[in-house]
Formats: sequence, structure tokens, C-alpha cells
Amino acid sequence: MLEAALAAAHAAGVAVTIGIVDAAGALLTLVRMDGARAYTVDLATRKARTSAAIGVSTAMLESMYAGKPAPAEIMTLPGGVPVLSDTRCAGAIGISGASSQIDDAIAKAGLAGLAP
Repeated sequence: MLEAALAAAHAAGVAVTIGIVDAAGALLTLVRMDGARAYTVDLATRKARTSAAIGVSTAMLESMYAGKPAPAEIMTLPGGVPVLSDTRCAGAIGISGASSQIDDAIAKAGLAGLAP
């Protein structure tokens, strides 16, 4: 996942932070690319943890909470995507540093990196 996400970020010409967590939200790996702003570490981690805890993408949560306040512990910015195994969440990847659409695309590219 990390390699696929890094390749997608390079292809998009952006510097991002990539956070990967397990099903419990524990950080497994975190990479902040050269040029990614410091605050992206927190956002990428929160996106991954939110997605792992709820089992849906943060882009879906953005749609669900459109026009309504979301609970403080829920990150509703696109860029967090769960890793599902037999409909159970096994972890998640979170991306921060580009636009919401690019963050989300990089997260999906990272997830696609798991495909055999």
C-alpha cells in the first residue's frame, strides 16, 4: 500500500503524508514526503483512524455529514480508505497534503496496491 500510494503521489506531483493503521487504529507506518507540511501528519493519521474505526471512507463520511456538524472525533475530509477483508475492517490508509480529491485518489491507489 505504501509503495502504491507513494507512486500515485509522485505521479500527481504532490507531497503528502501517508499513514497506515491496523483495525484498532494503531499506527503501522507513517511517511511524510519531502515538502509535505507538518500538519499533514495529524490529518493523515486521523483520516486513517476514522476510516478504520467506522469501516467506511472519509469521503463517504463527508457526504453523510454534509451540512451537519460531525462529532469532533470523526474526520470527514476525503483521503481515508478502509482495508476490508470479508466485509471486516483490517485497517486503513490515510493521505493528507494535496486537495481532498487528490488525497482520496492516492488513498484508493494505495488500497489498490494490495490487489494480487
